[in-house]
Formats: sequence, structure tokens, C-alpha cells
Amino acid sequence: MGLSIFFNSLFGKAKVTADETIDKAAEFAAEAKVSLEELAASASQKIEELQLSEKTEDFIQTTKEKLDEASEWADEKSHQAREAFEDIIKKVEEKIEELKKDKKEATDTSNTEDANQNPE
Repeated sequence: MGLSIFFNSLFGKAKVTADETIDKAAEFAAEAKVSLEELAASASQKIEELQLSEKTEDFIQTTKEKLDEASEWADEKSHQAREAFEDIIKKVEEKIEELKKDKKEATDTSNTEDANQNPE
């Protein structure tokens, strides 16, 4: 019984920590995307104000596209990490249930054997 409580406690905390980490990563990715979009908009405005060359505008546009790709990549990796953690947690929970079942069966078998050996 103590072992199952230990594993439930241990992996319950791990699940919470994993969820919090994934949520923070997703939040960071969203904040980064907003910041990068604001930066790109500001840079575009400055280019227009300064009337810089077309090459600079192309560079800024390419940079904006790369930043969007990076943001999408970070979001995708965040989702993949969440799925991986969920799979791991599911497998651990299944193993805990299996261990509980095995222990219960062992206890039941032991009790049955004791009863058969000591009929009163």
C-alpha cells in the first residue's frame, strides 16, 4: 500500500510539474510571437519613415517570415512535448495500477494460503 501511495505521489507531482512546464513554454511562445510581431511592425514603420532601400524591406519581410516560422515551430514542439508527457504519464499510471493489482493478488493469495493452513 505504501509503495502505491509513493508512486502516485511521485508521478502525480511529476505530471503537475510537466503540465506547468508545458504551459509556461506555450505561454512563452505566445508572448514571443506577440513581441516579434510588434518588433516587425515597428521595424516596418521605421523603414517607411526612413525610406530605406528595397533590399532592407526585403530583409525585414524575410525576417518577419522567419520569425513566424520560428513561432509556429515553438508552438508545434510545445504540443509534441505535451503529448509525449501525457503518453509517459499514462504508461506510468498503468504500471502503478498493475503493481497495485499484483500486490492485491499476492496479498489475497497469501491470506487464502494462511486460511487453508490454519483451519480453526
